[in-house]
Amino acid sequence: MKKIIPILLFALFFKQANAQSNEIKVDVFDILALLALDVSYEHNLNPESSIGLAVLFNFAKSTASFRYEQEFSLSPYYRQRFFSRGNFDYYGEFFGSLNRGDKNSDQLEVGESATYTDFALGLGFGGKFISVNGFVADLHAGIGRNLFNTDYSPGIVPRVGISIGKQF
Repeated sequence: MKKIIPILLFALFFKQANAQSNEIKVDVFDILALLALDVSYEHNLNPESSIGLAVLFNFAKSTASFRYEQEFSLSPYYRQRFFSRGNFDYYGEFFGSLNRGDKNSDQLEVGESATYTDFALGLGFGGKFISVNGFVADLHAGIGRNLFNTDYSPGIVPRVGISIGKQF
C-alpha cells in the first residue's frame, strides 16, 4: 500500500503535466514602461475557468512621474472565459490585491510607519492567445478599490498588462 500511493501521485502529476493546465507569464509592459516586475502563475480549473496569482515588484524611483503607487502587490485572481475565436480567448476577471507602498511625507505623523498596507477588490477583462506549442500572449485591464487603509493608500488599484509566457 505504501508503494502504491507514490505511484498514484506520480501518475496524477504526469497526467496534469501532459494536459498543459498551468502557465507562467511575465508582464513585458510593466518591465519596459514602468520598471516593475510582474510575474503570474495560472492554473486552468477546466476549459472555461482558471485561478492564478500575480506578484508585482516596483523598481521605479518614487520620484518618477509615471509609475505604480504600490511597491509590492500580491494579487490572486479568478478568470471566467466568455467566448473563443480560434486560439484567442476573451475572459472576465475578479481579483484581489494585497498591496504595500510608501505614504506621502505630508501624511506622516511622529512615530508612524512610512508605508501602508491595504487590500483591494476589483474586476477586469482581457484576451489571451494560446499557440499550438503552448506559448501564451495575454492582454488584460482591470481596476480595483482599496478597502481598509484608504487614508494613506491610493483609492484605486490598477491591473493592466501585456504578458507573455508558456503553458506546461
